[in-house]
Amino acid sequence: MQIIHRATPARVLLGWLLMATTTLACAAQPTAQVSQRPDISGTWERTPDDWFGENPDDPVHPGGPMNLKAPYAKQYADLKKRQAAANEAGTPLATTSSMCLPEGMPVMMAALFPIEIIHDDKQVIVLGEYLQQVRRIILNEPNPPLKELDPSYQGYSRGHWEGDTLVVKTQGVRTDVMFYDVPHGKAMTITERLRLKTPDLLENQVVIEDPEVLNSPYRFTFDYKRSTYRLHEYVCENNQIVTDSDGTTHLKRD
Repeated sequence: MQIIHRATPARVLLGWLLMATTTLACAAQPTAQVSQRPDISGTWERTPDDWFGENPDDPVHPGGPMNLKAPYAKQYADLKKRQAAANEAGTPLATTSSMCLPEGMPVMMAALFPIEIIHDDKQVIVLGEYLQQVRRIILNEPNPPLKELDPSYQGYSRGHWEGDTLVVKTQGVRTDVMFYDVPHGKAMTITERLRLKTPDLLENQVVIEDPEVLNSPYRFTFDYKRSTYRLHEYVCENNQIVTDSDGTTHLKRD
């Protein structure tokens, strides 16, 4: 004989209560948020177009005058006078460019020539068209102790994402690398915060800390616009500039 269980009002009410409790419990659980990191890959050029000031060969400092300690302030002032006199005489002083040397950090990020950014979950790679420079930003690893670093032009960069912002710390830049003719000490640290302001505008907030050379941290911002430009090979194989013993240059004549 088959027994049929009929739903009583009490059973129906209990069922509704159980369903409501389950629904509320599920709603109370935090929804897993999938982090969507911004896509900063692509080719970038500095903006605005006249960012360098009146003379692209002598660009203005992006954060205004640097608060230099003695004797660096005097050395910088003397250098600018020598440069002006040499330019007037038609024998400009040797520069990183005339000697076909890498720009190094942070000048590479000034994008005197376009830069290209490629990134994945482990690293961010910055390619510079000038001399085909390569900068690697390793993600989610601590910075090595400064004493263990072999100084290089681009230094050693470690980064991590803070929401939509890529935070990068760079150390170990060679002391012969100049930032717009300003020297730096061995302990210089460069901190960058890169984020997309719009899909086609990239902002790089930079802080340079250098207890040997600077009286206070130097802060500035590089802005870039997205570009369809494709980087080309750039080498100095046909360089005809000769550097004299006094630091001036002239064109080599056969």
